Formats: sequence, structure tokens, C-alpha cells
Amino acid sequence: MHGGSWYLRSWLYAAAHAGWDAWALNLRGHHGSRPVQDLGRVSIFDYVEDVHDCLRTLREAAVVGHSMGGLVAQKAAEGGRVRAAVFATSAAPKGIRVVTWPVLWRMPRYALPILRSRPFTICPDDAAALLGNRMTPEQQSWAYPQLAPESGRAAREMALGGIVVDPAGIRCPTLVLGAEHDRITPVSVERKIAARYGSEYVEAAGHAHMLMLEEGWEQPFGKVLSWLARVV
Repeated sequence: MHGGSWYLRSWLYAAAHAGWDAWALNLRGHHGSRPVQDLGRVSIFDYVEDVHDCLRTLREAAVVGHSMGGLVAQKAAEGGRVRAAVFATSAAPKGIRVVTWPVLWRMPRYALPILRSRPFTICPDDAAALLGNRMTPEQQSWAYPQLAPESGRAAREMALGGIVVDPAGIRCPTLVLGAEHDRITPVSVERKIAARYGSEYVEAAGHAHMLMLEEGWEQPFGKVLSWLARVV
């Protein structure tokens, strides 16, 4: 959400160094990807189709999804063309409630574009509180200007828990990566996601939502790579 391939740079390099052919997807309407006429009306299901389009070219792959991308990855894995799936500090499917006070009291300022399916951008203060609570000031000043507008419809679908994922449809091995200090998708939610799919669960001590940009990112992602090497 608001992101792109740019913030997965460290994970891409680490995966490539470990021998993986690693790619990161910019979803439609984000960072030079396929243009859309009305970004505000783009659905989570449109983003899932972006992943399927890539899988048609890359063929069977292991998929790693972060935050909103974690929910997109859950739907993509439901389709059966994924060899393994990792859901990192992931948004939750229907049936798992995600309500945190830091998010709740900031939501009113974004309510209008979310309800009216308009694009919106997170303000720097909210990004610092919700995303960057374990990032250095230097990391924050580099990252925040790169955050892109996001679809109000997609945000509403997540906020209302409207995306149904059939656990029986996910037949590949799955891993859920939670982060101790995550204020958007707290570890209590990540554990429920893991229980829903019978996933292995790893918790990144000392990290928050943007764990790939935080100091010490190598340790939790090293565990992801070790898991992938074991199951794929």
C-alpha cells in the first residue's frame, strides 16, 4: 500500500545473492507500472490479477507479499500456481479483525477518499507513527517522498475485511512473518493468519511494519530464505 519495488531492494539483493531469480512487482498505478484511468477505484482483485499476469510469464514461483501485498499474495496462492508463499506483516483476510488504536484515531482524515473510492496519500506524520516507528530519521526522509497515492477502494476492502480467502485453496507451504513492534498489522493478527492457513510463523524481534528498511533486516529475511530453501 503506497509502496513499490523500491522498498524491497534489500530483500531482492539478498535473495539474488542466495541464488534466487528475484523480482519485485510494481502494482498497476504505482511507480511506472501499467497506467489506470481512475486509481481510486482499483480493487485488491485487480492487484491479484497483476500478480497472475507476472506468474503467466515467470511460471510457477515462490511469492513474498508484504502488508497489503501479503493479502494479495494470499489470493494469488489460492489460485494454485504458487510453489510457496510468504506473508510478511500482512493485511488480513475476511474473518480476522484488524483494529489498532494508532490506526483507528488517524483514519478519519482519510475516510472521505476511502469511502468515495478516490486516491489518497498518507501524510508524513502518520507514516512516521505507523510505518517508520523503527526506522531511523535518515531512512524516513529517504522513504516517505517515494510513497505513492493508493486506491481508496482497495483500502476500503481491507478495512472492512471484505477479501475472502479459502484456506483449502492454498495448497503450497506458507510462512507468516510478524514484527514485534508493528502498529498496523500487530503480531496478534499475524498469528491468527498463520493459524488460518496452518503456516509456519516467524516473529521479528525489535522490528516494525517496514522491517525490510530497518536496521538489522538481514536476520528476519535470512529466516525467510532458509525456509524457502527448505520447502521449495
